[in-house]
Amino acid sequence: MSPHATIGAAIIALLLGLFSHQYPSAETHTAHPFDKITLSDLSDTPHSLADWAGKKRVINFWATWCPPCRKEIPALIALQNNSTTNNVQVISIAIEDKQSVQSFLKDYPINFPVLIAGDDGITLSTKMGNRANAVPFTVFIDEDGVIQKTHAGEISLLELQELIHTN
Repeated sequence: MSPHATIGAAIIALLLGLFSHQYPSAETHTAHPFDKITLSDLSDTPHSLADWAGKKRVINFWATWCPPCRKEIPALIALQNNSTTNNVQVISIAIEDKQSVQSFLKDYPINFPVLIAGDDGITLSTKMGNRANAVPFTVFIDEDGVIQKTHAGEISLLELQELIHTN
């Protein structure tokens, strides 16, 4: 093959690669691998993130010792209160032990599921996009189980609502 033919073939391959990334295929979405993750709630009942399939999911990684995590809890409660009209489920994943979370929630009742991940929650949040290993860390998943957005740090009710409605 001549040098010009080789260069031409390389350019065509490059353009085809760029074209395929600009225009993703129309294949149907499959369940995200995160939907296969199972964590237990405070009653030791296992739950998969797929338990809430078909809804927009707001997954919030947090810890009781984290002041910004505590500060955003009212916004998450308010979002869940309004979820019946906008098909949203808030799910919190605690990155600590069950006893600490149970003790904390005696004084701070919430209206959404709390799953216990312990130290594995840090790894899970990293796999879901938490590059800074920050808490709180919030993940927005659409009705098809696809991560749409992530947010590191404290989030307000207004920011939550904007992110939910921009999907």
